Amino acid sequence: MRCIARRGDAHVSMSEVAYEASVARSTLYRYFPSRDDLITALLLSRTAAALTAVVESLEHPADPSLSLPQLVLGPISLVDGNPVNEALFSPDSRSFVTELELESEPVVDAALRIFGPLLERWQAAALLHADLDLRDTVRWMNAISLILLAPPWRRRTTEEKRQFLERYLVRALVAA
Repeated sequence: MRCIARRGDAHVSMSEVAYEASVARSTLYRYFPSRDDLITALLLSRTAAALTAVVESLEHPADPSLSLPQLVLGPISLVDGNPVNEALFSPDSRSFVTELELESEPVVDAALRIFGPLLERWQAAALLHADLDLRDTVRWMNAISLILLAPPWRRRTTEEKRQFLERYLVRALVAA
């Protein structure tokens, strides 16, 4: 995390991380076969912690119309002001992290473990469309989060983002 906060993930090398951790590069490679695996592991641990905190802080966990925007906006709000998260989502690093998140099944698995029980309850109560595949729903929510972290959307207010989510995400998922 210190290496990424200092230089951004686009510039971090395995040698630098090994030096910072005071271990041999071979030890680092034993646990993380590649730099991408190392960044993915960091991203997974940070994602799981952030998503868990967001679910636990939901004001209206029985109401998907109110909670779905929070499930997307909550983790996004944790980027600005946090040196590691800012580095991971900086313009230099963003394409790499976005590629990892969109193509990484472990990221989807982690989000599904955390969001899944809530989504399942809503679906069982007929609050979400019955035909939704929850894994694809989580994948889609992740993609929307990444879009909202992109420069054109990042400059918009939280209220503008919430309105977008209510207009499109909530309408697409919540049963009438």
